[in-house]
Amino acid sequence: MDTIGAKEEMAGFLAKQDAPTLAQVLLELAEDFAPVYERLERLRLHDDPDALCARFNQQLQRWKNDDRFVAYKDAAAFGRELDVWVAQVQREVLPRFPGEAMALYAAFIELDCVVFERVDDDGGYAGGAFELACRLWLTAAVAAGLSKVEIANRASAMLSADDYGARSALNGAIAR
Repeated sequence: MDTIGAKEEMAGFLAKQDAPTLAQVLLELAEDFAPVYERLERLRLHDDPDALCARFNQQLQRWKNDDRFVAYKDAAAFGRELDVWVAQVQREVLPRFPGEAMALYAAFIELDCVVFERVDDDGGYAGGAFELACRLWLTAAVAAGLSKVEIANRASAMLSADDYGARSALNGAIAR
């Protein structure tokens, strides 16, 4: 069975389970796996954009304060960590709170100077996360109702501080 078929089969199985059973399984997983616990915590904050964004800002602050060098052999794992954060904001914040998502992505994009100074990213693992964050920042800006001029002005300001070429996906906003 292919991955999509297996996922659909599992989704069908889970849909048939009662809520207490699913809650118990999630709690068990949360006890053993920190990412599951963190996801449940963010789900609990679903209706509180300030608290939800504070969770995402905590990770940004950890990356900003972390001064360890990430060697090439660890760069792929670090890149996946960045990718996961970007995708989580896309899934959990952007649809309901585009203005807040915009701010989170802008703060992430501004971390490029920190990340590229301490990561051997010859494989482009971290760079992909920044490119996606730029594209999602543009999506969030449109969803937040910013005018084309305002988006172009803000994108231009971010591009003026692009010392690593990680913000080039913002160029599309200026060309419009």
